Amino acid sequence: MLGKIGVVLSLSFLCAVTHAQESPQLERVSNAASGTQALESKVKQHHVKWRSRIQSLLDAGKLPKIDMETSWPEEIVRSEVPSIFPLMDELGIALIAADGKQRRPDGTAGYRWGDYTLEAADKYPDRFIPTTNGGTNKNWLEQKSGEGSFIEQLEKQIQSGRYALIGELDFRHYMSSHQCAAGHKHRDNSIPLTSANGQRVFSLSHETGVPFVIHLEPEDTPMLELEKMLEQYPNAKIVVAHFGQLRHPEKQRGFTPQRVQSLLKRFPNLHWDLSTGWPNREYRCAGESNSGSLKGDTVLWAGGVGGQTDTVKAEWRAIFTEFHDRFVFATDFGSGRPPLRDFLRRGVANFERIIRDLPREVQHAFAYKNAWRLLTGTPWG
Repeated sequence: MLGKIGVVLSLSFLCAVTHAQESPQLERVSNAASGTQALESKVKQHHVKWRSRIQSLLDAGKLPKIDMETSWPEEIVRSEVPSIFPLMDELGIALIAADGKQRRPDGTAGYRWGDYTLEAADKYPDRFIPTTNGGTNKNWLEQKSGEGSFIEQLEKQIQSGRYALIGELDFRHYMSSHQCAAGHKHRDNSIPLTSANGQRVFSLSHETGVPFVIHLEPEDTPMLELEKMLEQYPNAKIVVAHFGQLRHPEKQRGFTPQRVQSLLKRFPNLHWDLSTGWPNREYRCAGESNSGSLKGDTVLWAGGVGGQTDTVKAEWRAIFTEFHDRFVFATDFGSGRPPLRDFLRRGVANFERIIRDLPREVQHAFAYKNAWRLLTGTPWG
């Protein structure tokens, strides 16, 4: 009898040890699964509102647009919502995925997650898509990773199921003209996509299906890193901001129609947004010393530097038509921009200029159908 009891106790002990060894992995799997279930239960309820809003614009004879990349500071949300809604109707902007900034200092250690864009999405689900804070803050740029860090909170927020999109994260980023003039050299940053935090972001999207936006100047090394990460995380849904924007072309010679075509063929999870420059837009931070001027910082337009026309080059139009399911509308509002209303008008006008000579079905894909698929996981229809 004692021998049988000993055997039973030994087996029980071994089972307990095995369970203890497996529990961290099981917990991670459980967290990811519960996050996905929470996403379906919390975000999916907004889909009906989104669809109704898009359809209302279609019924009014407008081309609905889902803005997939823009940053609205809290003061903009407080001052412009809901008074901005009539302009959205006029411009055909159906939904805005505005990422947020951290809240004001309140004595809290670490990154201070801001909820104001989530509050706007909850209050006006037919106007805003719940989008996380963006990765332009010091905590992200310095790649903090401990308790209370931006990346840790981003993971928890996505696993909570409250957000449909991860806001724009800086990886390789040049200073804008405004940032250059103000001496904001911290915005000239270079974070490898293959870094520990880069791996965590790609893994987060891969496991949950939540898409994310990155700022990645298309230099040779970052583009090679992008290929590596797309291969490693085939289920991650990625949108690269500012298609065709080449502000330091001497460093970006590999960004060609042939290279883009190859990437899009190989990686069905790769997308770009079209918040990019208009013809002859001037970049005032060019050259090795960041003291030069480049007139025409976007390669999509026909004509040479300083003499661009308002027509997209044939080779880029061919890319747009072939890969009509891989581009999305965006406005890219943020600090240092003109007033919001003027900025939205200009952004929509430039988007309409880009899609003007494309087939009607491609126009609708770029404006809202591709974004709908990324956000909901189902095709529009």
